[in-house]
Amino acid sequence: MTLSTRLYRTLSALLFALFSPLTLAGSPGPFSLVFMDISPAPLRDGYRLALELRNLDSLPAPRSSDCFFCASNNDGINSVGMLYIYTVPAGLSPEVLRRAVEGDKAAIRDTQAVLNNFEYRDGSGVDGLVIYDHQPGKVTLYTMGKSSGETLESVSKPVKNRLALSSLDVLLEKAANKLERGI
Repeated sequence: MTLSTRLYRTLSALLFALFSPLTLAGSPGPFSLVFMDISPAPLRDGYRLALELRNLDSLPAPRSSDCFFCASNNDGINSVGMLYIYTVPAGLSPEVLRRAVEGDKAAIRDTQAVLNNFEYRDGSGVDGLVIYDHQPGKVTLYTMGKSSGETLESVSKPVKNRLALSSLDVLLEKAANKLERGI
């Protein structure tokens, strides 16, 4: 066997191992999220923006090939598989979530219990909750995991009027990646 043949086979085996579907073994898979908007009425644009983004095949250039929240993203790891926006777990309300965001420990504990016990018709649960809060001059996304004791995390971006879809996608990805997920 020549040196070039051995090198070719070694390189081929290495590339196969790196890009094989087996390399995904042990990953938690796509995110399963509940999305709720707790913004005051004149600024309540979270549901509309989330649905616009979800319905896109891709983002406009320059991020056109990298859309975390788009339904067409099926990379299996860094994407949202299930999004509960119309069907949310019973017991979640904007009022309870506002209290949780303000630091009410009982509201946080109750919300985590609802998330942990939530089971959709197909038996699937959720990884956590994304709370959208648009206040004058700023949009904040809070994430809350379903396990008791997980902390409420947040990411924010200053805005003039409305958050661009590409900015929302970046914030959603940052927020979701703060969730603790099991394998």
